[in-house]
Order: sequence, then structure tokens, then C-alpha cells
Amino acid sequence: MYIASQDRVIYGEPQPVTPPQGVLTPVIVNITVTPADKFIDIGVLQPLSGRLGSLGELARAAAELAAEDVNRYLTKIGAPFRVRILADDTQADPALALEKLKSLHAKGVKYYIVRTSGEVRQMKPYANENKLVLISVSSTAPGLVTSSDYVFRLPPDDTRQAKALAAVLKQQGAKAVVLIFRNDDWGRGIATQLQNLLKDEMEVIAAAAYDPQKSEFSAEVSTLAEKVSYAVNKYGADKVAVVAPGFAELQAIFLTAANYPVLSQVRWYGTDGSTGLKELTDPKVCQFALKVGGFVSTKFAPAKSQYYDRVRNYILSKYGREPDAYAYNAYDAVWLITYTILQNGGDSDTTKFFAKFPEVAANYFGASGLTKLNQNHDRDTADYALWALVGS
Repeated sequence: MYIASQDRVIYGEPQPVTPPQGVLTPVIVNITVTPADKFIDIGVLQPLSGRLGSLGELARAAAELAAEDVNRYLTKIGAPFRVRILADDTQADPALALEKLKSLHAKGVKYYIVRTSGEVRQMKPYANENKLVLISVSSTAPGLVTSSDYVFRLPPDDTRQAKALAAVLKQQGAKAVVLIFRNDDWGRGIATQLQNLLKDEMEVIAAAAYDPQKSEFSAEVSTLAEKVSYAVNKYGADKVAVVAPGFAELQAIFLTAANYPVLSQVRWYGTDGSTGLKELTDPKVCQFALKVGGFVSTKFAPAKSQYYDRVRNYILSKYGREPDAYAYNAYDAVWLITYTILQNGGDSDTTKFFAKFPEVAANYFGASGLTKLNQNHDRDTADYALWALVGS
């Protein structure tokens, strides 16, 4: 199943896309990398443990694959530099992410591939002050980045994802939507967007906004059950949906929700934060997910191409599971950094990079598709895929 961002639901697999003529693409060559006098270090600050660890490791792997491909290309063209990946674990903790950013900056690193909206918010002032370039593979909170920030976001912001999810809810005939969500920039942003989009068409109930650092959610799930019971009594179970924007903590929420019969009677829906998490493949979690319709979730959908296939096949061979969409962004981030520096004549000055990057991104087609950005440094257009947990 596939959903487009223009409030339309389209069924079937998307077809491979041919890059437009004249755009930049990854260049895959099979040659031995030779040394160069200069390295461009790229800090890959991703959650490698904790609630997004199983996704952060995929982004790191995709960036490392890109560095291998880029360095072969740089060898082929005789460029005077190579790229080098310096990865570190943020645990999706904004304070820790800032600490890791400062640590790598002290070592001279000027370019970073980062992840969540909470981390971006924490790191952005320091990055702006020191003219450090942050390229986020998955930050989507609306209004977080402006054209003056040294932050570029390769996914679209959640105003588009909310429209996609709203289209699904309307098509499924929902009359009431009950929300349980992370109380952070990202979770609140999606909840607010959905409330604004759906308030004139169905009843939207914000049941619980939970602390992202918690590990136990009995109080929030109890409140959720109370609100869902109200909605079921009013509209019928087949007309009620639960929407749960979250990360790996959804494992604990699902296991707790399984103790409330009413929460197994309605359909549950998710968003990009939980797609591809290995924590949700736990058998007991899957058992609950199957009862509630598979936990259908929206996620930015990269355009399928030979570059998409290269990243997908690499991740499948390395980890034995489907890469989430944001791994493709990590691969493209390395190429975009490289092409921007090359177009600046090999100059790695970040003020020049900042000015040139949108132009390069507008003319690049990679593993995630076309990367043109809007005026706020977010991806300009996108389609959304529907992910779900299925039985084996």
C-alpha cells in the first residue's frame, strides 16, 4: 500500500523512478581507493543505543556505505580529499547530542548527520554560533528550522505526514481519534497537526502526552482506555482509532494496552518514529498489533531507483531487516556534502557551504530521490508509504 502526500491513497507498489536528465547522482565505481592529503570529517551523531538505537545503526551503516562509494569516486576524479565518518551515540538524548557535537567540534569536525527534532533543537544554537552544518535524516517537527539556521532536513516536515495520516483515517471511516503521544517537539507537533486537520470532520481526543524518558506508562494507558471507552460507546468500535506517535517505548505501551480489552477492539495507527524498530517485532507486541489492524503507520517514502536498491540491499545483507526510510537520507547526506564541497572548488568553509548547499540539493537525485529543499531547509515534496506489522 502506498499513500501520496496530496491527500490521496493509492494502492500498489510504487514504480522505480528514472532520475531527470542533468541532475547529480551517486557515481558507483569499482576501484581501489587511494590516499589523499586531506580528510573531510563527517560526524554521524545517531542514537546507536536506546529507543532509536535499532534505526540509528542503520543510518550509520548507510553513511559508511556512502563514504566508501564517495571515496572511490573521489579517487577516480583525482580529488585532493577523501571523506571520513566519525560516528557517536546520542541515545536520542538532546543534552547528550549537544555534548557529542561539542566534543567532535573540538576535534575540528564541521559537518554532521543528525537525527531527531529534539536533538536538532538542542544543537541548533551551538551550530549556528559556530557555523557547523547539521543535516538531519529524520527531524520533522514543523517550524523548527528557518532559512537562517545551519540546519538542513532531508525529510519533509510533519505538516505533510499529518495530511497523509489524516487521509488514511478519513478513508477508514473514523469518527473519533484518540491520541497518545510523546510530549516533545515531534510528538506534540504531529498531535497538533492532526487536531487542526480533523477537528471539523471527527472528534479528536488528546488522551495522554507522556514523558519520553519514562519506561512505564500504566497511568497514561489507563487514561487512554477511559477515553477510548467513551468514544466506543458513542460511535462504535469500528469508528474509533487510536493514533500513537512514538519511538521504541511503544513496546511497553502496547504490552500495557493488551491488558485493557477495549484497546484491542479499535484500530491503532502510528507514524514514522516507530516504523522499522526491532523492538516492535517482539512476539507479544506483534500479537497485540495484529489485533488492532497491524498498527498501520505513515512514513516518508524514498523514490525507488538503482541507488535506493544499493542501500536497501546493503542494509538487508548486514542486518537482515528492511531499512527504514531515513537510512536512505543518511546515504544521500554524505554525497550532498561531497558534491557541495566539490562545487565550491574543494573549499570546506561552512559559510560558503551554507550558501551553496540548497542549490546542490535541488539538483541531486540519490537513494531517497530528489532532495530539493523549501525555503525553511526542509525537503520540498514527498510521498508516504504505509507500514504495518504482519504475522509470520
